[in-house]
Amino acid sequence: MHGSILKVGICQLRTTYDIEKNMSRAIEMTSDAARLGADIVALPEMFLCPYEPDHIKKSMAFASRALEGLRKSALEHGIYIVAGSLPYTRHGGKPFNRSFVFDTGGRVVCFHDKLHLFDCEPPGGPVVRESDIIKEGHHLDTFMTPWGMAAVIVCYDIRFTPLLQLLADRGVVLLFVPAAFSITTGRAHWEMLVRLRAVEIQGFVVGIQPAYDPGLKYVPWGHSIVANPWGDVLMDAGKEEVVEVVDIDMEDAGRIRGSFPLLDHRRLDLYSTEWRDN
Repeated sequence: MHGSILKVGICQLRTTYDIEKNMSRAIEMTSDAARLGADIVALPEMFLCPYEPDHIKKSMAFASRALEGLRKSALEHGIYIVAGSLPYTRHGGKPFNRSFVFDTGGRVVCFHDKLHLFDCEPPGGPVVRESDIIKEGHHLDTFMTPWGMAAVIVCYDIRFTPLLQLLADRGVVLLFVPAAFSITTGRAHWEMLVRLRAVEIQGFVVGIQPAYDPGLKYVPWGHSIVANPWGDVLMDAGKEEVVEVVDIDMEDAGRIRGSFPLLDHRRLDLYSTEWRDN
């Protein structure tokens, strides 16, 4: 019997240019989180390598091994694992930026291919053209947990409000966002977006970033955070590599939705949001 308290494990991995090391460390950190009592453990976007095109391409060859290691970890420890994201393709060509979710039996219960590709030049840089190396997704999924309906989106997806409305309509109360915001975008928008999306879906949003590392060409912001349905930050992991386990009370989502019924107050006679791809 599961109570309302969910223990979420955050693995803020410091990615290096050594893919083997990153893979081993990611699996090790999921085990560390499980030993700390985590029920669901989450990794960052592209946890096998820094978010740099040449290294993303190299890491494709390691994707299957990494997923098998994480599957075994989920089964061994009896935990859910949100496997960050990695470059994944079954038939060659451009990979998807895909997140897999393993349940306590090591089964894949959900996957999400990043829908929105970051082809941008933010003020202060860096210039990124994700579509040069990644194929956009066309799929939106959810997965049921003992604590409620959950979903995963990846990084840039968090900026697109209709996507969050669709997930709220599907009953999502727990949203994982593996990401790799840079110093520029992270400082400006990361906390703001995670907190705002938690308010919008009236659920918990778990944003997982790589640790800060100024030695990389693409320097991640770090600061993985968990926000509750009122937009409060329950945990900020700071800049360094760390495993944190956060207790969240899933009944908070029901309490907020009961006293502040956003979904019921929408004017569906005037507007709607729909998913068009079957």
